[in-house]
Amino acid sequence: MDRDLLFLIGLIFLPLCFVAFVSAWADRRRPWAALILLALAAGLIGWAWVTHPGGGYDWREIPDIALATLARYWPR
Repeated sequence: MDRDLLFLIGLIFLPLCFVAFVSAWADRRRPWAALILLALAAGLIGWAWVTHPGGGYDWREIPDIALATLARYWPR
């Protein structure tokens, strides 16, 4: 898979992780889903960051990466 796509999927998992954590905290249960999402997000972002040529991503490039990846995978 494309490292930019995996990076963006990892970034999408982060807010979902936060929502799952708050939901588990409000219901007074263990946040297993939040921990799994956090581990997946950290793994995807970390792998994409390490294998990116040039030493990683700059946070100012995220909108450009998102649009370029969307344009690459959007059917014409």
